[in-house]
Amino acid sequence: MANASIVLLPLLLMFSPVAMSAALAPAGAEEGSKDVYVVFISRGDYTDSVDYDLRLLASVVGSAEEAKEALVYHYSGIGFAARLESKHADQLSKKEGIAVLKDKMYHVEENV
Repeated sequence: MANASIVLLPLLLMFSPVAMSAALAPAGAEEGSKDVYVVFISRGDYTDSVDYDLRLLASVVGSAEEAKEALVYHYSGIGFAARLESKHADQLSKKEGIAVLKDKMYHVEENV
């Protein structure tokens, strides 16, 4: 039973809400900082696949490896979310059939 706890504890910590919010939190205001953008795709050639999303991302970030690092989430049928510099988000938004929106992190205020 103790062995199961040792295995499960790292998994629970890795997928905890705190770890997830830290992974998606804005990087900061320094030059070259990246924010999460949601990219909606409405193109005739759109194929609902992660490979399509990665090719599209690579066309603005420079390489397939950088595209893999930037991809945050694939939305089935509509696009993806990616951590991008604002210049890359602007480049994507200029492509036909693509809308790019900066994602906002909302925080719940609790009144006790």
